[in-house]
Amino acid sequence: MHRFRFAFMLLAIVLISGCGGGRLATQDPTIESVAIVSFTVNNYGFFGQGPINQQLINDNINSMLNDTEQILAKRWSIKPVKSFIDNPEYQTLTVANAKRGLSSPIIANCTMPICSDNRNAIVKGILTTDQAKQLCASLEVDAVLMVYSEWTIDTGKFVPTVKALTKNCFSMYDKNGTRLPYMRKDLRGERVIGGPFAGVHINEGTIDQWVTAYHKSVTALFQR
Repeated sequence: MHRFRFAFMLLAIVLISGCGGGRLATQDPTIESVAIVSFTVNNYGFFGQGPINQQLINDNINSMLNDTEQILAKRWSIKPVKSFIDNPEYQTLTVANAKRGLSSPIIANCTMPICSDNRNAIVKGILTTDQAKQLCASLEVDAVLMVYSEWTIDTGKFVPTVKALTKNCFSMYDKNGTRLPYMRKDLRGERVIGGPFAGVHINEGTIDQWVTAYHKSVTALFQR
């Protein structure tokens, strides 16, 4: 009986530790200011065919960026993207054109660039040490953050209803070029948006399922 209680308590401690690990990963006291240098949504869609109307994503992506900056601002001093998007030095340290299927915010008629022409590097949020250092120095911040969100759908295993699915990845580098722990949080939308006989309904009335799922992932990982 005593062994059973000990094992149960040990399991509880492990579970509690695991639940809090993601949010605490970036609590570095030396980081006071942060800038988002890359923000992309991958319209992966249904079986990779991209059925999500691109305009629906484009109509929401700027508000998603603003929402993310507001959440981060509860922990750090945030340098808004709108204050440096047309900075020539920042533009030089990035790649001008996003890959097909990727969406980025457009601010003051300027599309937010990506930081690599390699798709895997975009997903994983990979910067070179020098690139991270130079971005931090150029923007005068302690760390830079790259955001990648992949949008697709998820079909239930027992009840084959369809829901929105977001795979959200966050990669941060400090001013020394050191990469902090990579964070990822996948979340589904709450409402059913289709089924085996009803098809999948992706429109102005359901796109919020992806947007809200993304918002919840940012909140879970970064909000104090």
